[in-house]
Amino acid sequence: MALTTVPSAGAKLRASVFQSLMAERMPLIARKTTNETVNNSSTLQNDDEIFLAVEASCVYHFELRISSDSGTTPDLKLGFTYPTGTTIRWSGVDADTAGAVRITGGLTETSVPAVVGGTPSVFASYYSGVVITGVNAGTLQLQWAQNSANLSNSIVQAGSYLLLQRVA
Repeated sequence: MALTTVPSAGAKLRASVFQSLMAERMPLIARKTTNETVNNSSTLQNDDEIFLAVEASCVYHFELRISSDSGTTPDLKLGFTYPTGTTIRWSGVDADTAGAVRITGGLTETSVPAVVGGTPSVFASYYSGVVITGVNAGTLQLQWAQNSANLSNSIVQAGSYLLLQRVA
């Protein structure tokens, strides 16, 4: 979908065009307002709050910040659901399951990185990248689970967020 055309110099800027321009330039944000817990499951599940509608044939820059708390055994793994035909390229700073801080690169829409869950305290992971939708609009949604199913709680905390900024 093409961005709204800006009227030429001297032409009237109609309210409907102005509203479209503003909507296209405002970032979309999905922010967790409550903690969410997974216990004894390594099957990716949709996050209850971190999801956004994406338009067809668009390019978005994205930022994902996850605050998590988990025992040393389960840790976390992250992924996405997305409309058919979508391409995602992302990278970031997180910690591997041994707790070593790393720069994670070369991730795609099908990547499911395993990250430290936060023991002994909350750990933050930060990712950025590009989402390129094909001919299908739909929902971009964070999925996560324990990396190793364990009876302890794994929590994605309130304040975690996904931000999308349309760039084309």
